[in-house]
Amino acid sequence: MKITRTYSRLAKEAGALLGKEIQLARKEKAWSEQTLAERIGISRTTLQKIEAGDMTVAIGLALEAAVILGIPLFASE
Repeated sequence: MKITRTYSRLAKEAGALLGKEIQLARKEKAWSEQTLAERIGISRTTLQKIEAGDMTVAIGLALEAAVILGIPLFASE
């Protein structure tokens, strides 16, 4: 049985923002979707979901993409 989850507006916005930051950083490095997907160890389709802010993708995969691209995840104090 498939479970349908609902997410708050803020959570959806955060997922979309991270996805756009990943996409922008990838394009700035002139990497193809396939190149980044291979570096993460995922399919190109999964990367496309990450960049689209799809909430069903494992958070660890999105975070790994951000780390590989050098995107700061948390502001240091």
